[in-house]
Amino acid sequence: MKKIKSEKKLCLICMEEHEVDTVEVIDNEIYKGEEVEFKSIYEYCFHADEYLETEEMIKANSLSMKDAYRKKVGLLTSSEIINIREKYGVSQKDFSEILDWGRATITRYENHQVQDRAHDDVLRKIDSDPKWFLDVDRHFIYYYNTYYSSK
Repeated sequence: MKKIKSEKKLCLICMEEHEVDTVEVIDNEIYKGEEVEFKSIYEYCFHADEYLETEEMIKANSLSMKDAYRKKVGLLTSSEIINIREKYGVSQKDFSEILDWGRATITRYENHQVQDRAHDDVLRKIDSDPKWFLDVDRHFIYYYNTYYSSK
């Protein structure tokens, strides 16, 4: 257990006001049949010797676990997907639409859902071949403009 910070506040574990530590621990879980090891963040009450996850921590710890799974099975992590999208300066919604995926697909991949191998392969192709992505983008813009100019 590694202490990240400590602050005096109402501890939701023991319901007393005292220094509550925010700590990082190494967790292990089985996800999609694979055992993964990952870093998790918790609040820790030394009086009760117990951990508590806030809603924000639950989301972050879940993403950390899924990213550990992605690494183990050879998929891009959520931050790698973000970096690819940001490289082209497009929003999550636009990136999904350019690729002709569901409107929220990239948002889900960046925040909580593990992508399938086929989508991962496309993202890797986009990352390694900007010309290919720009060709896809040009087709999207052409069809988008054609569709909306006819309305």
